[in-house]
Amino acid sequence: MPQTGTPDGRQNVAVVGAGFSGLLTAIHLLRLNARLRVTLIERRKVFGPGTAYDTGNPHHLLNVRLDNMGAFPDQPGHLADWLAEQPSWRAQDGFITRGVYGDYLQHLLDQALDGAPERLTLAASEARALDRDGAGWTLTLDDGGTVQAEAVVLALGNLEPASPPGVDEALRNSPLYVENPWRLEAEAAEGARDILLIGAGLTMVDAALSLRRPGRRFTALSRHGLLPRAHATVPPEPYVEAFSGGPSDVLKQVRQATQTHDWRAVFDHLRHSARPLWRSWTAVQRKRFLRHLRPLWDVHRHRLSPGSARDIHSMLASGELTVLAGKLSETALDGRSVEAAWRPRGRRRAIRGRFDLVVNCTGPLGVIQQSREPLIADILKKGYGRPDPLGLGLQVDGDGRLIGQDRPTDGLYAIGPLTRGAFWEITAVPDLRAQALDLAEHVAAAGATGQSGAADWPRTDPAAIVRGT
Repeated sequence: MPQTGTPDGRQNVAVVGAGFSGLLTAIHLLRLNARLRVTLIERRKVFGPGTAYDTGNPHHLLNVRLDNMGAFPDQPGHLADWLAEQPSWRAQDGFITRGVYGDYLQHLLDQALDGAPERLTLAASEARALDRDGAGWTLTLDDGGTVQAEAVVLALGNLEPASPPGVDEALRNSPLYVENPWRLEAEAAEGARDILLIGAGLTMVDAALSLRRPGRRFTALSRHGLLPRAHATVPPEPYVEAFSGGPSDVLKQVRQATQTHDWRAVFDHLRHSARPLWRSWTAVQRKRFLRHLRPLWDVHRHRLSPGSARDIHSMLASGELTVLAGKLSETALDGRSVEAAWRPRGRRRAIRGRFDLVVNCTGPLGVIQQSREPLIADILKKGYGRPDPLGLGLQVDGDGRLIGQDRPTDGLYAIGPLTRGAFWEITAVPDLRAQALDLAEHVAAAGATGQSGAADWPRTDPAAIVRGT
């Protein structure tokens, strides 16, 4: 790949990762500052949908209603308007498939390319290294090419999962084990009758519904054995009372509120308070929340669509799915099957079972130091960034700049789950779209060496902005 520069005098911003966060950041940068170029770098070679929405499986539904999934904070009906123009689409209880949402993001990318073809470059490569280059940066790609940029935005999304304790090396290298369920192909389960799913959250639900076949049985094993709760078919009346204090205080307030209000409304309001609450807590309080309350938060906050919930409860009732609370202790290959041992929660003696396939559904990697991402490892090694105190992601300041050895690293930013340590609730579209706009405004202002394009691109119509109208 040839070197990407700025021969026209414009400054270049490299956005690493072209899923939702990266795409929206790029769109906002293009409209906010006409002197900026943007290079979107994506190793999967699929720009726009990202891993989460690059699926054609009809069982993979969004876990947020479509009326809260528009890409632009100030246009709540943007997604619904686009859907109304499509030849055929169907919502189930207000939820659409992730594949349809991926088409929506592809539409936004196409508009951006049509509106600013000379300012938006797509690089289908993996960024593996980052180096200072004067006042800017040079990214080295896996094909040997480089991208030069005045600023770099890391929009890597959720880091790929790692094998949980108890999965030995022999199984890890076996076709009877799937480490990344997002790369799970139905053919991998061909002939499997008994499948062990490690984890019981939304990832497990996706895997179970994708692999569901007559005569096939699933066992989902997680530390607490808690399934995600479901959205209501009809949204409940909003809850508006404020939350305050530490984790224990908030827990008491939530319990009291749910005595008189639908718990979904309570958690919806709590989610909007999550960022200021998180930032007000001490390191000890954050650790206490992660250790004791995170499982409860996850199952109430990250919910199933009503349709997916009906399917899962049907599988539970029929015996197709069994959910167990326990900890995997060991696995062993035994011919064409896997013998697994786990210790039930609250018990000392292990239970053993035999399975034809094991799927890791524990979710994204939660310890940044264990990341096998070459770019993350390179940034940490060179001191451009460092783990946040809890190891959830990279430490950033209020503007999203990575914190290096002792101060923010100018021109190097992160967005999305990589910033979870600073903002906590930063994985869903309603949060990411606001963060993408805030970050783009900061980067665009920092790069405004000439006349800004912000006045020419009214924020009230982002769709027109990316068409260049």
